[in-house]
Amino acid sequence: MQNMMAKHFFTLHIFAITVALFIGAWTPGWSENIIPSISSLKRSNPELKSIREDVRTALFVIKSGRSAEQVPQLRFFKYRVKQEDTFWTILAKTSLDMDTLITANNLATPRDIANGMTIYIPNMRGIIYKKKSNESLDDISRKFKGTPEVLKIVNKMDNKAKPVIFIPCGKLSSLERSLFLGTAFASPVNSGRKTSGFGVRKDPIQHDKRFHSGIDIACPIGTRVNSARNGRVIFSGYSGGYGKLVIVKHSRNYCTYYGHLNKILVKKGDTVSTGQKIAISGNTGRTTGPHLHFEVRKYEKPIDPGLLLNR
Repeated sequence: MQNMMAKHFFTLHIFAITVALFIGAWTPGWSENIIPSISSLKRSNPELKSIREDVRTALFVIKSGRSAEQVPQLRFFKYRVKQEDTFWTILAKTSLDMDTLITANNLATPRDIANGMTIYIPNMRGIIYKKKSNESLDDISRKFKGTPEVLKIVNKMDNKAKPVIFIPCGKLSSLERSLFLGTAFASPVNSGRKTSGFGVRKDPIQHDKRFHSGIDIACPIGTRVNSARNGRVIFSGYSGGYGKLVIVKHSRNYCTYYGHLNKILVKKGDTVSTGQKIAISGNTGRTTGPHLHFEVRKYEKPIDPGLLLNR
């Protein structure tokens, strides 16, 4: 179990490093400290004006089918999020779309945007895409309804695609957006009462302040526990304080955890569907009473399940 969690955590850092290196490729003499910064998102800021103008130009050139030579040079900027900023206000002020901010910053939910964090802002709409090993530029162009010429110019490459590329006007799938917006996971139980939320709380056993990485749903022993989404079981067994635990891996590197179970009905490697019965709730592990502990993680990073459940 610990080895599996370490592997997911390592994957998160590899993805972040890959994106940072990709962004750095567009800044001559790059290091993290010399990527251009935007001090504010006020409309009077000349750098922001330039970004918005490039966004409009790129959209016009690509959508109208004009020469790829007219697409602006891809640039990235750093911005330190301020107290008044939200995911949605940043989109509005930069003229970007949600797919761009999500992939450029590896965001899992809109609430990932927090005061003081540094985000990357490109000067055109699109997505950062990790190429599959057997994909060609033509394959990628067809997939995202673009042209190889635009991909070559924007990514400064020849006929061979780089491992990670920027796809101008590229879009995420409807599933990926639903995961981000919190409409993609079903409740793991049909009834029950939330007794403990996500975040820092007073530990019910030690009585000190500790981070709670999921939510607790009080329910009688024997309550049906369902998979919150289609996926594959990657852990099924006993795991310390979780007691009897099932972990299901979903698309886009999301995982759901179902803890303190009485009986597990699936095994590692099983494919499960949304709403499928995978376990019976119980009181195993570190508990003070019968309940289901439910977590959602992306790259092993805990996310508030309340933001993702489609009730």
